[in-house]
Amino acid sequence: MWNKDRSLSLSIILVRILFVFIIVLCFCVPVMVHWYDTTFTERMGLLNGSVFAPLCICLYAAAVFGEICLIHLGRLLLDLQNDKVFTAENCHHLRVISWCCLLAAIPFFVLGFWRSLSFVVAMAAGFFGLILRVLKNVFDKAVELQEESDYTI
Repeated sequence: MWNKDRSLSLSIILVRILFVFIIVLCFCVPVMVHWYDTTFTERMGLLNGSVFAPLCICLYAAAVFGEICLIHLGRLLLDLQNDKVFTAENCHHLRVISWCCLLAAIPFFVLGFWRSLSFVVAMAAGFFGLILRVLKNVFDKAVELQEESDYTI
């Protein structure tokens, strides 16, 4: 039977698989971007020219931010598995994940000048980072309330 413990374990496994998958994909970035650059040569943004260098930089930056996110997401899931929910450490994990989403939006925004669709990806990453900031603030308040209730009789 499926329960919350199995769901949490599955999430932890998927985070670890994705962590390894992103590392493997980083070795494929030059080949994939070269194929994309030579296949889609028509102008798709404000700037002309090869998209090889900007897209490689963008994907590697996204990989770095993604790996940092996955590290903190894995730690957050392990804390949840150990019944540590409203802790300052979990707030820190959410803060780092939100900043990584917001920072990942920057290279995608710049890439948008070569490929306009990238503006949508930048907006989505920024919006997701904003949602996580709000969630982090909710967790901060919950930690504060929990600490306050722990000190009362």
